[in-house]
Amino acid sequence: MLLAVVVGVAGMAGTLARAATAAIVGQSGVCVLCHAEQVAVGVETGGHAAGLDCVACHGDRRPGRVGRRHRAVPRCASCHQGEVNHPPRARRVKAMRGCLACHDVHGSRNLSLVGEMVRAPRRRTFPVRFTTAEGAAPGGFTDPTAPGQGVCETCHGRTTVYRADGHGEIHFTASCTLCHEHARAFAPVAVRDETCGLCHPAQALRFAKPSLHLSTFGVCSGCHEERAAAAGPGHRRVSACTDCHDTATLAPAGLPAFPCTQCHDPHGTDNLSLVLEAIPVPQGGTRPIAFDNLLGRTEGSFASASAPGTGICEICHTKTRFYRADGSGESHFTFSCLACHPHETGFVPAAGTP
Repeated sequence: MLLAVVVGVAGMAGTLARAATAAIVGQSGVCVLCHAEQVAVGVETGGHAAGLDCVACHGDRRPGRVGRRHRAVPRCASCHQGEVNHPPRARRVKAMRGCLACHDVHGSRNLSLVGEMVRAPRRRTFPVRFTTAEGAAPGGFTDPTAPGQGVCETCHGRTTVYRADGHGEIHFTASCTLCHEHARAFAPVAVRDETCGLCHPAQALRFAKPSLHLSTFGVCSGCHEERAAAAGPGHRRVSACTDCHDTATLAPAGLPAFPCTQCHDPHGTDNLSLVLEAIPVPQGGTRPIAFDNLLGRTEGSFASASAPGTGICEICHTKTRFYRADGSGESHFTFSCLACHPHETGFVPAAGTP
C-alpha cells in the first residue's frame, strides 16, 4: 500500500522495486505523504548520500505527531565541518542558506549535489548542468560550447575570467578546484607543487622526464622556495646552480665562462645529465643533440662515428685539432672524453694527458 503511494506520487512506476530505491526510502516511506517532491528527488537521483534516508538527517522533535517543525532541519555544518560560504563576503549569511544557493540536499542529477537550478546574485535562478569535474567542457565548471552557462560562470558578474555574460579574459582550462578549493570558498589557494604546471606547463612536462633533478628533489619546491603565497612574477625563488653544485660555470681557456644552462636544462630532458636536446653553438643557431651514453666515439655519445661533427663535444669545436664541428680533424682516442677532459675543469685536458 505504502509503496503504491510512493510510486503514484513520484511518478516512477516500478522504481521502488529496486534495491537502491528501497535504501533511499528505508523507514521513511511515510514522509512521501507530505513531502512527495523531496522523496521523489531522492528516489530518482540516489539522495544525499548512500545509506541515508529521511530520518538520518531529520530527527524527530515531536514523536508520534506531525505538522510544522515536527522534524529537525539540520544545518549543513553539522556534518560538513570547516565549509565556508561563497563568495567570502557572504560569511554573515547563515551557513545552511549559503550551501543551498548551489546545492540540493535531497539529491541532484548533477555531481556533488549541485542543484539543477542555481540561485545567482539578485535572487535569479539559472539552469545548470554539472556532470564532469573538467574545467572547460560541456557539463563542467565552464562550458566552451555555451559561454556563461557553466556552474562557475553562472554567478560571475565581476570577475575578469569566465563571466556570466560569456566574456572575460583567457584563463586556465584545467579543473577550477585545483586552484580554487570548495573548502576555501573557492578563493585562490596558495600555490603548491601539484598546481605549478598550470602556469608552467613546459617546465612541468620536462620535469616529468627521467632526470637527475626529478630523482633528487621530486617536487618543484625542492629548488623553488616560496617568496609570496599568491602566484605571480617572483613568487618563487629561482635557485642558482651553485646552491648545490661546486662548479659555477665552464669554458675553454681564454673564453668567457658559459652558464650551466648553455648545455643543461635544470627541469629535465631526454638526454643524460640534463643535457639539452638542442644546444646553442659558437657558429650561431642551435644543433640538435642525442646524448644517451658515455662510450666516446659512437652514436648518441660525445662524438659520432657515422655523422662526424654531430656529437655533443663536436658541435662547438671550431678550433680544435680533433673532432671538429665540420666533421674534420685528426685521429684521436675513441673512448669516453671524460677520462681526459673532466667536466669540473671546463673540459680542459687533465695534467699528464697526451
